Amino acid sequence: MPPFDPGASTCIADNVFPAEVVALINRFADDRAGQAEEGGVVLADSKHERASDMRRSDVVWLDQEPQNQPIYEFIAGFVSKVNTDVFRLDIRSFDEPFQIATYRAVANGHYDWHVDIGPGQLSNRKISIVVPLTDPSEYDGGEFQVFHDSEPATIAMPLGRIVAFPSYLLHRVTPVTRGVRRTMALWVSGPPFR
Repeated sequence: MPPFDPGASTCIADNVFPAEVVALINRFADDRAGQAEEGGVVLADSKHERASDMRRSDVVWLDQEPQNQPIYEFIAGFVSKVNTDVFRLDIRSFDEPFQIATYRAVANGHYDWHVDIGPGQLSNRKISIVVPLTDPSEYDGGEFQVFHDSEPATIAMPLGRIVAFPSYLLHRVTPVTRGVRRTMALWVSGPPFR
């Protein structure tokens, strides 16, 4: 893996996520499509209600089962490097299963501006990671954007790429206008920020 810029707020590594692992994760998601949940956002208000218009996607969860350990171990190695080189956060583990999200043009698939940190267990999220699982030629729209400084930056999502950023950064997925876009998102946890 290449060295990372210590001043970066978003870290990108290309050609590091193996194609055979991408294919394995896509088969996993396809096999569980009938069990997919509607992706949603829980609002950080006193009622913790779901925001229905913020996100449209289907999600399945990749648990830490023995057959998935090589994927978890690969990501853990990446996390260790990026945290040592750049973020230097107090991190501990993957407290949540990895989320595989499918955004479909026919459903106006998108995820509006949000952060990955919030109340309860979400307060322990420190680093967010996104791994693209579909080739960008298979869809239009579905741009991944992270808000840097005073404007959003669009981050291309070719296969083989891994993107990491602090969970408190504002980000979104613009509406998919053609085809299907799939990614795996995960969060590295640690003690709450002080």
